[in-house]
Amino acid sequence: MIKVIFDSSVLITCCKFAVDGKLLIEHLSGICKILIPDAVSEEAIAAGAKYRDAAVAEQMIRGGRIKVEQVTVPAGGVLDRYRLGKGEKEAIVLGTKMEADFICTDDRLAYIVANRMKLNGILCLDLLIELWERRFIGREFIERAIEAIKPRYPEGFVYHTMRILERGDRRCLE
Repeated sequence: MIKVIFDSSVLITCCKFAVDGKLLIEHLSGICKILIPDAVSEEAIAAGAKYRDAAVAEQMIRGGRIKVEQVTVPAGGVLDRYRLGKGEKEAIVLGTKMEADFICTDDRLAYIVANRMKLNGILCLDLLIELWERRFIGREFIERAIEAIKPRYPEGFVYHTMRILERGDRRCLE
């Protein structure tokens, strides 16, 4: 099972969009151990009454399908110099404290900072590709998942992800 730390951006996407009649988070929680820092959990629970995706996240947390980890961000440290949200900071700190295969974020700055810290940051679309490459999900499923979540992404990300899927090559340029 792949261990993945989610920040708020990916958690929202996965709790908002359905594939084959099931939310993407339900599919992923069956093949990934999903961890979130406390700040992401607090955001989901606080917004649960207002937004359907937050209510889904809260149910998944309460049901134990998403594990919440307590994290303390060092005050005045490196992460305070970046303009990251609390959830993104805590996700990065969590990545430094435990072994996870990936920190999954769609926040551009969090992605850059995680990779600068050698934490294996990954975009949600690339997590789907990774799961396909490792044979956890099939090609048809990933195509439907990309179609479902594409409203969240600029066209270039969706197009490139489909080319990777078609060619099996992340460096494809056509």
